[in-house]
Amino acid sequence: MKKVAIILLFVFLVTFMIPVTYSQASSEPVRLILHLKEPVTSERLAKLEKTGFHILYVFEELNAVTGFVNEKNLNKISSLSFVKTIEYDVPRYALGEVLPATDEVTGDVLTWDLDMINVPTVHEEYKLTGKGVYIAVLDTGLVPNWRDYFEEEKIATEFGRAFLAAAALTAHYNPAAWEYDTNSHGTHVTSTIIGYWFYDLYRVAGVAPDAKVIPVKVLKNAGWGWTTDVVAGILYIAELYKEEIETGGNVLEPKGVINPIIISMSLGGPVPSELEREAIDYAIDVGVIVVAAAGNEGEEGMSYPGGFPEVISVGAAGWTGEWSMPHWWRDADVPEREEGLVDQVYVTNFSSRERDGQELDVLAPGSWIVGPYLAYGAAHPPYWSRGIPGQYYYLGGTSMATPHVSGVIALLLEYDLKDEQISLTQEIIEQILEESALYIPPGEASVYSPIYEDYVTFNWGDDAVGAGLVQADQAVKQVGKVLIDTQGNG
Repeated sequence: MKKVAIILLFVFLVTFMIPVTYSQASSEPVRLILHLKEPVTSERLAKLEKTGFHILYVFEELNAVTGFVNEKNLNKISSLSFVKTIEYDVPRYALGEVLPATDEVTGDVLTWDLDMINVPTVHEEYKLTGKGVYIAVLDTGLVPNWRDYFEEEKIATEFGRAFLAAAALTAHYNPAAWEYDTNSHGTHVTSTIIGYWFYDLYRVAGVAPDAKVIPVKVLKNAGWGWTTDVVAGILYIAELYKEEIETGGNVLEPKGVINPIIISMSLGGPVPSELEREAIDYAIDVGVIVVAAAGNEGEEGMSYPGGFPEVISVGAAGWTGEWSMPHWWRDADVPEREEGLVDQVYVTNFSSRERDGQELDVLAPGSWIVGPYLAYGAAHPPYWSRGIPGQYYYLGGTSMATPHVSGVIALLLEYDLKDEQISLTQEIIEQILEESALYIPPGEASVYSPIYEDYVTFNWGDDAVGAGLVQADQAVKQVGKVLIDTQGNG
């Protein structure tokens, strides 16, 4: 295999808070979220438009409207009697940095990161592969040649969507933009969940290889987007999950949609959004499971939406033996939990630490994860790709840790589907993951870095570990116990 290039992407986030009254306002347009005191009506929308407010999204479920307006008109909007509060639409970023044994059930090549959280055990002993479960990946979408990496039946193309409100106002907007990504972040995230083809040589195993991924593009090809686009994606999935709709005469009819569904968000930003939190609460109330990256801000604290307590948040861990042997990523054998695994786990420096009002739940592999990544862009295929782009890179970030946990949850939900009496909720699943995790105590570790060609020391405290490293096999075992405890008598 050719030597893989390593590229580090650093994102510096600049954000600010918004006052409700404004002075010395400029004529520059700003993106706003308006929370209304009363339901959205056509009359109220018309009044908003008269102030110069250009509407992007109407979220009737949340009594909210989003859009942009010249800053000089902000006082006109805040003076409307039906406007409750105003907040800025804040950025959200892809939280990734560019940095064989086989599965007895799938026959795919296993990697160290799956071994570290005991996914092969669940595949082999419990025969769980995520079948029947959908995972909505809210991200940059998929690259145009995604079929080179994934079997078409594993991507729920009929539900794929793009939510880029500003683009929707232009003549060039493409609602199928989810499969025209040139960033590759969403493709790499997806590869961790369902696995992927390494050229035409072999398949690399995924955490939940038989789950179906719903690609939802809420980030631009540049790798960032707005919280309102994220909200639109969340509400879209929440509506897909609903089993019934109310019609005339209060009659409930089947909607013909899908469940269970997990929302997996490898994205975030340092400023919380109340609208985003309301959308997450709405989705959880409907029955959707919501998972998000903790963030790559290290000591600065967690990103949002991962920092919201109701979200299952994921920090990034690594293995001290990551570069211990040739072909380590697919041939190395990580110790079992009982054989000293805890002594070989470290927490990355970039993984966000928990701060006041935030809740970090679990850790998962998020350092040097291999997957499809078109670092030079989909328009520049390498010579060996037969004219079709096909590249693979090691990525590090809580973006890479998040799909590991989303995949493990898919395994739990498949277990749930086998018994009609079981009903796993967000709260129960979070409890299962935390109680079955391998606690990683505060400490330090020296790990070889191919960047510096030397050993690097990592230090972490208790605020970096949550409940510990997620363990897929222990989580499956915990399902029955937690449900018995929750229901009182089993």
